[in-house]
Amino acid sequence: EYVVSEGMHALGIPTTRALAIVATGDSVYRDTIKPGAILTRVAQSHIRVGSFQFMAFNEDPADLQLFFNYVMGRHYPDLSDHDCPALGFLDRVVESQASLIAQWMCVGFIHGVMNTDNMSILGDTIDYGPCAFMDEYDPNRVFSYIDQWGRYAYSNQPKIAHWNLTRLAETLLPLIHLDPHVATELVTPVLAPFEKRYDMFWMAGMRNKFGMSESIPSDRALMTSFLSLLHTYE
Repeated sequence: EYVVSEGMHALGIPTTRALAIVATGDSVYRDTIKPGAILTRVAQSHIRVGSFQFMAFNEDPADLQLFFNYVMGRHYPDLSDHDCPALGFLDRVVESQASLIAQWMCVGFIHGVMNTDNMSILGDTIDYGPCAFMDEYDPNRVFSYIDQWGRYAYSNQPKIAHWNLTRLAETLLPLIHLDPHVATELVTPVLAPFEKRYDMFWMAGMRNKFGMSESIPSDRALMTSFLSLLHTYE
């Protein structure tokens, strides 16, 4: 966790960082018995999509609103004048996650466990559990012993990010409109651009890797054929 987070930081990819690791002397039972330790992570915030799900699960609109107001005041004060702060917040998270995942993909990073509790609302990489940088390109590569079906495989990361963002949108519906059907209609056009935004960031990252200063009609074909070649000769 320490080494990979520092690697991400050095690459300029938004990330939390590890401050200290302290052995506990206890054993931890995972796939095998391992020595226990506590890692202190430094972050702009430890608030995640899962934090919003927890608040929504309690089904207390007042608590959800209070939590949302805290998040806005601490991290997004510029959205206070937005016509609908919850929609503005969702749009901002969609943008930051599209950029983050594209940067992961451009360096061959596999997060390993992209559940909603491992997605920061600030677009920083958080929770380096089972993760890795691929040495050989394989779009179906998995790096978690619990991921038996490839849900968090390398090539699935953009889709999982979109799925997680949809779960975030669901928690925000009561803050957007009292009628859930109207609220759903309002969040849909905010979620829909994720794929286009991700593609824009990914293309920009890949052009940079290829040393291309501007877009040309054949650049996508060049990049996809190059990746296909890498996979063929793995």
